[in-house]
Amino acid sequence: MTHHGHPELDLGPGSSSPGERRAPDLASGEHLAVGGIVPGSRISQRVRELLAGIAAEAAAHAARQRELYRFHIDPAGRDPQQAASAQAAADAACAVALRCDAAGARRLIREAVLAVEAFPLTLERLASADLPAPWFTRILRASRDLPDEDLATLDETISDWPLRTLTFPGFRRRLRRLVMHVAERSRTTRSPADQRTITWQEPNLVEGTSTLEIIGPTAEITDLVERLNAAARAVQDAQRLALRDGLDEIPFDLDGDVQRTAMVMSLGQIRYAVMTRSVLDTGGVAVPHTRRRVNITVPALTALGASNEPGLLEGETPVPGPVARAIAGAAEDWWLVLTDPATGAFLGEPAVRYRPGAAVLELTHLKTPLCAHPGCTRPSRGRIEVDHIEEFDHEDPQHGGKTIPENLHHLCLMHHRIKTEGLTDPHRIPGGATRWSIGSDVVVDILDNQDLGAPENNPEFRSAFLGERRSGPPTARSRLVTAHEDAPPY
Repeated sequence: MTHHGHPELDLGPGSSSPGERRAPDLASGEHLAVGGIVPGSRISQRVRELLAGIAAEAAAHAARQRELYRFHIDPAGRDPQQAASAQAAADAACAVALRCDAAGARRLIREAVLAVEAFPLTLERLASADLPAPWFTRILRASRDLPDEDLATLDETISDWPLRTLTFPGFRRRLRRLVMHVAERSRTTRSPADQRTITWQEPNLVEGTSTLEIIGPTAEITDLVERLNAAARAVQDAQRLALRDGLDEIPFDLDGDVQRTAMVMSLGQIRYAVMTRSVLDTGGVAVPHTRRRVNITVPALTALGASNEPGLLEGETPVPGPVARAIAGAAEDWWLVLTDPATGAFLGEPAVRYRPGAAVLELTHLKTPLCAHPGCTRPSRGRIEVDHIEEFDHEDPQHGGKTIPENLHHLCLMHHRIKTEGLTDPHRIPGGATRWSIGSDVVVDILDNQDLGAPENNPEFRSAFLGERRSGPPTARSRLVTAHEDAPPY
C-alpha cells in the first residue's frame, strides 16, 4: 500500500509545497497563497493549525480515493454474474472497514472510480492540498452524469485553475459555469413542464419530520424563493414592531415563542410558517403578486442568436444560452450596463458623487453577487448595503474614495456593521482584488468576480468554450480511457 505524506503549506516566503517549487510570479497573481491569504502577513495560530489540518485532510482524501478504487471490480472480460457477485463481496468488505452499510460503501466506491479514472489530474491537485476535500467531492457530484469526453474536458480545465488561490464562492461560480457549458453539448431538449414537480420524501421516523422537494426551472424557483424571502422579512419586521409596542397579538407566532421569549422568529422559521399557513388558490385564477425584477445577464452575442454562451442569473447561477435569450426576448425592459468584453471593466463615466448612479449600481451588483466579505455567501439581492471600500471624501470627492465600481462592493448588514466597527478593514490592491484584514487573525486577498468578461476571452475556459485541447503526449486520463474503453459502465 502506498503511504502519502502530508504536504507542507505555502504560507510565506521561502516555503514550498508539492507542485509549487518555483518562485511565485507576482505579475500573474501567484503570490496569493492558500485561499488568497497574503504571504508574509500575520496568521494567528488557530488559523495556521486549521490550514494545516485542511491540507492533511486533502492529502488523506486523495489517498482514500485510491484505496477505495481497489474495491472496484472491473467487469471487463468477466461473466456478468460473477462480476456482480465479486463486486458485492468487495462492497461488503469495504463496508466493514468503513463501518457503514454496503449501499454507502458502493456509493463511495463509485465516486472513487470517477475520481481515479475521470479526474486523474485534479486528483493530483487534491493530493498536493491545492484544493480542500469538499471541493473535490463537489466536482464529482456536479459532473457524474456527464459523458466521458466531457469529464476529460472538466479534468483538464479544472486542473489548470489557480485552485490554491480561489475562495469558495469563486470556485463554485467557475464550476457551475463550466459544467453548464460542457453539458450543452449533450443536453437533451426538455420541456419546462417536464421539469416542474413537487415530491414528498419518506418521513424521518426518529425526528418526526418530513421533507418536501420542489424541482423546477432555476429562474422560476429563484423567483419563488425571493418572494418567500420578501414575505418572511416583512413578517419579521412586523414581529419586531409588535414586541416594541407591547401588542398581545404577534403575526405568525405559531407556538407563542415570540411572546414568551421577546425574540422574533428566524427567517427560516417564518418561511416555513408562511408556506404552511398560506391559502392555496385552486380555482384556476392566478394570485397577483407585486412585480419584482430578476436580473439575468445575457451576453450580447447570445441575445443576438450568434452564440449560446450561458447567461447569469443574479450574477451567480448560470442559465443556458437559449433560455437566457428567451427570457430577454420576453422582457419589457432591458437595463444596459456596458463592460469591456475581455476584462469586464466598466465603460461608463466615473462618478464623483456619494450616491452611485443606476449603471454603477447595476455593475456593482454584478461584480459582487454575494456579500463581498471573506467567507460570506449571502446573496446581494437581499438585505445588502453598497459600501465604499476607500471611504468617500465629502470635502474633496476628487481626492479619493470615488463612487466607481472598482471602489464599491455589497456587504450584508452584519459584515457592514463589523467593518464600520473596525473589526475588519478592506483595501483595494492592484490586479482586481480587495485585501481584507480580519482582526488579528489573517490578511486575505479576495479577487473580483471575473464573469463580467466574455468567457471565451479567459484562457482558463478556452479549452472548454472553444473546444481547444492541449497538444503533447497522452494524458493520464487518455491512457485510462484507452485501458478501459471496452469496460461497460459500472
